[in-house]
Amino acid sequence: MSSSTIYHSGCLTSYKVVLATLLDQSVFKFQWQEIECLQEVPVSGMVLLHESDVQGRDIPLIGARKILMVLDKWDLSCALTWVEQGANDSAGLEDLERIATWVVAEQSRSLWHNPQPSDQQNTLQTVIDAIPVPIFYKDEWHIYRGCNLAFSEFIGLSKEKIIDHSVYDVAPKELADIYYQADQDLLAKGGKQEYETDVKNAQGERFEIEFHKAIFYTSNGNKGGQVGVMLDVTEKNRLMRELDKVSRTDPLTGVGNRREFDDAVSSALGEAQASYSSISLLTIDVDHFKSINDQFGHSCGDEALKFLVRCIYLASPSNASIYRIGGEEFYVLLPRTNLAEARSAAEKVCQHIPSQPLILKGEQVNMTVSIGAIQLASEQQLEDSFKRVDQALYEAKMTGRNRVCLAYYD
Repeated sequence: MSSSTIYHSGCLTSYKVVLATLLDQSVFKFQWQEIECLQEVPVSGMVLLHESDVQGRDIPLIGARKILMVLDKWDLSCALTWVEQGANDSAGLEDLERIATWVVAEQSRSLWHNPQPSDQQNTLQTVIDAIPVPIFYKDEWHIYRGCNLAFSEFIGLSKEKIIDHSVYDVAPKELADIYYQADQDLLAKGGKQEYETDVKNAQGERFEIEFHKAIFYTSNGNKGGQVGVMLDVTEKNRLMRELDKVSRTDPLTGVGNRREFDDAVSSALGEAQASYSSISLLTIDVDHFKSINDQFGHSCGDEALKFLVRCIYLASPSNASIYRIGGEEFYVLLPRTNLAEARSAAEKVCQHIPSQPLILKGEQVNMTVSIGAIQLASEQQLEDSFKRVDQALYEAKMTGRNRVCLAYYD
């Protein structure tokens, strides 16, 4: 008869000789393997686990292994607690005969107790296998007890590698932590649960999944576990992100629009306040832009605006963000920048643009801009800040254009 492995805690090593002697009286042969954590034990493996060796990472795996919890001193309350966590049974450390008896009994059950599914169960499995969306169900210890073919195919594992396994046996830890916490919340609260998170299949592909789960109950009214359906929303979310990006982007120049700026400035002000740093804003307007449209046409005017954006990017600090607010007016948001630094950045932009060749219909055009600059104070004062920086831009226009003017608070 081939031998079976008994996995055991390190602190039970000193008892191995006595237990092995007791087990020699049975017809079974055993080999022993010390473990540091339950992750080392295959699913359905037989484990003698001392209560002091249980770590937090072991808890989700208990229900997927055959575990006898060995207690320093057995008492009913502690024993019931471990059974509720998924342990098969418990015994006191001094009761080695009881431990040996459990090992033999479990080995016997594993060899002879192999119930065949009923016709009704086979029919139910056939039905859920026909459903084209992934379905699974777990017991009260969050161990997979069943799934359909679509679930198996989606995560890329056979049913044999899913059923009776913990989520930590079939998913990377960073994702398994999310699933396990959601399972615990659902079991504690009851009812239904919907949430969205990533799923990684056996081939390493990641998908965005919408989970719909619900508690089911046993015939005696106790919570039996949960059943869940997975909906792949990867493509839908991608399209939603694309639509959102389009709604926040100026289609001509590719920079953010006013909607994107409103969100960005609010976020940047919050970060500046949290880090006690400054944040400044430039407002840029093309000088005599109407004459470019009138002389060369609107298509050339569009090329001039794209040229302008490229110039602003090249002349601005690397952390600058550019937004088209309307027509030929642009905002440049400068995080971690005070007013003096903003003025320096604006002067570079102002000097850089006319130094670059802009050719429209074979003719070189000398484009210049006027710029207003302000150091933003707070989100509550944004409207006032916008008015003041617009006044500074107007001042730059009225005093000769192709220059920078600063805005101040009273």
